[in-house]
Formats: sequence, C-alpha cells, structure tokens
Amino acid sequence: MTSIRKAVALAAICTFAPTAAGAADLSAANAYACGAPNGYHHAASTATGSRYTRGQQAYHAQGVNPQFESMVKLRMVYDHGDFTETEHCGGTAISSRWVVTAAHCVQGPENDDSKWTRIEVTAGDKNLQGTTTIPRVATDVVCHAGFDYSYLANDIALIRLDEPLPAEIKPAKLDEYRRPSVSAGGIALAAGWPVTGSKAGQKTLQAIPLAVKKVEWPGYITVTSPSGGIDGVCRGESGGPIVGFSGGQRQLAGVLSGIETGTENSAGEPCMKSGYEMYFTPIAAYRNWIDDVRLICDTNPDECRGKGSAEFFVSGYAKAPQSPSLARTLRSEFGQDFIGYDPSAYRPTW
Repeated sequence: MTSIRKAVALAAICTFAPTAAGAADLSAANAYACGAPNGYHHAASTATGSRYTRGQQAYHAQGVNPQFESMVKLRMVYDHGDFTETEHCGGTAISSRWVVTAAHCVQGPENDDSKWTRIEVTAGDKNLQGTTTIPRVATDVVCHAGFDYSYLANDIALIRLDEPLPAEIKPAKLDEYRRPSVSAGGIALAAGWPVTGSKAGQKTLQAIPLAVKKVEWPGYITVTSPSGGIDGVCRGESGGPIVGFSGGQRQLAGVLSGIETGTENSAGEPCMKSGYEMYFTPIAAYRNWIDDVRLICDTNPDECRGKGSAEFFVSGYAKAPQSPSLARTLRSEFGQDFIGYDPSAYRPTW
C-alpha cells in the first residue's frame, strides 16, 4: 500500500541563527542527525554499471532538463513489514554526495514517533521512468536544530547519499550567504514532479516561471504566478528548487517549504486558487549552515547518522525555537533585518 503521509504546511517566518564556522560537531552548528537508525543496510546500487556507464555522457545528457540537471526526486519509505507508506518530496544535488531539501520532508512533528526506513533518490532523467534514471538510497540526514514542524521555521535539511552520484550529474551552484539570486519584482524558475495540483501524476519534470513578491531576511522567498493563474508547485514537491540568475548562471535560491492556505477547490484538491502564493526557504540565509554541516559530516560520517535530539542555540545560549526570548535575541543580532516571530499569526494547511 502506498500513500502520501503528510501535506505541505503554510510556511512560517524563519527563526534563522548564524552557525559556528568550523564547528567540530553537529550540535555546535545548530544541526542534528535526523536520519533513520542503522537498522537498514542496502545493497550496492547497480546504477553506475549495467544501468549507467560513464561512456554514455551524451546519451545521458539528453534526458536532463538543462535548467534543472541537479534536480532529484525523493521518496521517504516507511516500511511496516506487511506494507509500506511513501512520502514524496523534491530535492537538489549540491555535490556528488549531498542533496538539500525541506526538513519537514524528513522530520515529523514533535511526539510523532513514526520514522522512515530509507530515502530513495532518483536523479539523471527528467522522466521518472526514463532509461537513464540513476537511483540512490540514503539513511543519513541532517536537519536544522531550530526546525519547528508546526510553523516550518528553519525548514531545511541535508541528505548524505550512501554512494556518490556520477560526474555527469552537475551539482547546483548555491546562493552565497546573504546574497540571494532572486529579488522582488523579478522572475524565478521552479520545478517538480507533481504529486498534487493541476498536473498531478506527471512523470516528466515540470518547470515553471514564477513572479517573486518578497525576499525576506530572515524569512522566505514568496512567489506566485506571473499571470495570476493557477500555476506553480504544490504538495508533494516540498524541498524542490527555485533558481535565480546571478553572474551569468543559474543559482539555487531556495527550497519549497509551503503554500498558501485555502487553495483547495470544491473537490478538496489543493493549489487550485488563482495566484496562490508559494514559500521557499532561502539558501542565502542558510549557506553557512550548509557548508558547516557538509564539512563536519564529510570529516566524520558517524556524526551524521541518525541517533539523537536537537539543540538550538543563539549566541551560545540554548533556546527553544518557539521561545519569545529567541525572538528578542535574534532581533538584537539582526536589527532591522529581523522579521518578527509570531507563531500565532500562522496556521498549517491541515
């Protein structure tokens, strides 16, 4: 049995905290291992071999959307023995071993003990059933320690692949810290394999231009249809990319965190409201965090295996992500850059 376990929620204002450069462990970098326990051991993939060889670069390249050649499809698999459940999300390869996605794709709400068994990753072809797809499996995942599922604050996570992707999968270039490649009034490009919405069930990667309404710091990249129509990404595409343009090339600007509430039609289908808004967690706010986590985990892979709890700190003091004192601390650090943190102003979509 296959089902989608949870829907995308409306994104709340992000409570971003700077990371500790050169941190020796995940807790010092505002991160924790949110992956599955080491109970699942998969056999080595045959993707680099019988299904894919390095001599097929030209053939392989034909299957990739040139604007999203680093885009991957994620399936979080919950193995219950006699049946399985799956949750669908998107992601972006940022190196041969790392994929960035939304934290709510891989980490459930507080007191929810359910845990996926593995994450199945599909890369390399714009068609999920194409002949050049490259499968990978991962159990090592790192979430931001300040992630709050109820309001989707700090909604970002990194997946470390058990096997590297081949060189022909070109990693995305990331926005630099505090230098987003999108701006209000501009156009950005998003993509996904729709699970819900007007193109539900599509097996071919869909790309769509979106109008940028706001780029908040810390906060979200808010986008909508340029024409005011029913256009955009939807539930099941969380964690997928939005890209901007800087320095003559495309850059990953954000990962999908949420959609506007009240987008359902009379049949209950989501993303059917003209001009609905989408919210992306900005890479430019978390670039240092991404770099810190990758360095720690590549140096000490055991540090990043699923095993523990989260600890979130600002300026060296442990704080709960929903604590009012955290908002005061962030305001003192970011000044006018800080956007007020008021969870009561935001509601999830479910």
